[in-house]
Amino acid sequence: MWDPEVARRILVETKNLEPWPEVASRVLQLSQRHEVIPGELVSVIQTDAALTAKVLRLANSAYYGFRREIASLSEAGNALGVQALVNLVLTGCASQYFHGTRRGERGKALWERSVMNAFSAQLLARVHGSVDPERAYTVALLQNIGHLVIDEFLDEYTESIERVLHDGGDLLAAERSVLGQNHAQIGARLARRWGFPEVLADTIEFHHSPHRAGVDPELAAIAHLAESITYALSLGDGLESLDYSFSESALELTGLDRTAFLSMEELIRQEFDKAKDVLESAA
Repeated sequence: MWDPEVARRILVETKNLEPWPEVASRVLQLSQRHEVIPGELVSVIQTDAALTAKVLRLANSAYYGFRREIASLSEAGNALGVQALVNLVLTGCASQYFHGTRRGERGKALWERSVMNAFSAQLLARVHGSVDPERAYTVALLQNIGHLVIDEFLDEYTESIERVLHDGGDLLAAERSVLGQNHAQIGARLARRWGFPEVLADTIEFHHSPHRAGVDPELAAIAHLAESITYALSLGDGLESLDYSFSESALELTGLDRTAFLSMEELIRQEFDKAKDVLESAA
């Protein structure tokens, strides 16, 4: 079923997607330095007035629960720290891509799931202990950017993908059958084009098969589990219903047993409730 011409289309359309904002790229690059301080990020962020306003709106969302209004980027940086400030920047920038896809409602739903992924991953990382929660938030927020290329430029293939799914295939197999590669591989290509750190690109590529991740399998496992949680709960089901290509090896990589994992459901639902305010603030 796969036409080699589709691979060329994916390469071309990945390049056609609006470039990742330069300010966000610089912030992401700076955040990889161990000695970076919030003030260095602030000096970059404040060069973009629209992004500054969005970051402040997010910082003042009910999720963070500050007792007084955060009136400046410096206050936000000092109150939240480097990595949380980076995540506000990424959340603010990423929202425009998901809301900008041609399939409006689909883009909105994908954005909501991406934010839920991020909060799930952050919570899982805190429980796990050896994966940085803010990095987990970042990668889980962005791990489905490959869908942006499919939805924006390859919409004519969606029906074929859905037909394969209807015949009993899973999503990744259906995408490979029709497009020659799945959304995770497309997302990794886009992440590298946008200059993301390799740990993020690698995790995006292998978040459905974390044991294959070459940079940080534990981070990929957290991202995988977070997405599985989001799909289960967004369907109104409990975690026992996990079936979205769930990888048991992800639990092994994180050291979480299934019982402990399932017991986190209520905590995760609480995080989802908090995240609603972030979704509104980022819109």
